[in-house]
Amino acid sequence: MSAPPSYSKLPAPHYLQSPRVCCITLNEGDKIRLIGVPTELVAHLRAGINRSWTGKISREQDYNGAHEFKMHGNPWVAYGIDHVPARRLILEVFRIMAKHGWNLVQSADVSKKHMDKDSLFFETVDPNSVTGLDLQQVDMFCISFGSSDKLRVIEGSQEVVAVVRQAIQAQWKHGIQRDEVRETAQEFKLVGTPWYPSGDETVLSRMMLSQVLANLRALGYKLYTSVDISTGSGDNRDTDSWVFRRVGNAWS
Repeated sequence: MSAPPSYSKLPAPHYLQSPRVCCITLNEGDKIRLIGVPTELVAHLRAGINRSWTGKISREQDYNGAHEFKMHGNPWVAYGIDHVPARRLILEVFRIMAKHGWNLVQSADVSKKHMDKDSLFFETVDPNSVTGLDLQQVDMFCISFGSSDKLRVIEGSQEVVAVVRQAIQAQWKHGIQRDEVRETAQEFKLVGTPWYPSGDETVLSRMMLSQVLANLRALGYKLYTSVDISTGSGDNRDTDSWVFRRVGNAWS
């Protein structure tokens, strides 16, 4: 099996000089693989994983040409105590890539394997369109949808939390059962089951999310990606997590 492209070692074909593309995959319950990611980013990603994931890295190896990190614990399990830390981890990966000039092109499910997750494809930013300061000003947070009735804002500012709360109050007529900080994330437990909807919930849940998107857009944020990072199934299966990024010169 041939190794994936290494942009730091081999020149790209003339028709691929700009942009360059690489991939990061989330494997099994505890692995991250870097496919075609420049070798100079490996150390930054290693530090970011160890900084954001409490279990840290247990092992590294070459996996058919890809650099593989294996973590302690199970960040890609959809439920339990790893839910919020896992999303902090994926946020850190996105931030590191963005700060080094790699924006997400698409998160995509390209595998039919049981309990698979999305693959993350990145491309380089045009160096003539941004400055080093632009690249360092990366402002991201995550919204996740837990169980059948929870919405969590992870690493969002108080201003972000406030506009999300307003969207829920405006569009979810069944109300909020609990609004509190849990596992360092703002968690809204809603009355009813918006993520397992029936009857009017099928409409109200989409109206609520539309309002969330509109409120955050007014605040200067856009949806960066909707990503599946979990391996749960049945009642423990999570929906996608939403990652938001503030619009700026490096990404719009």
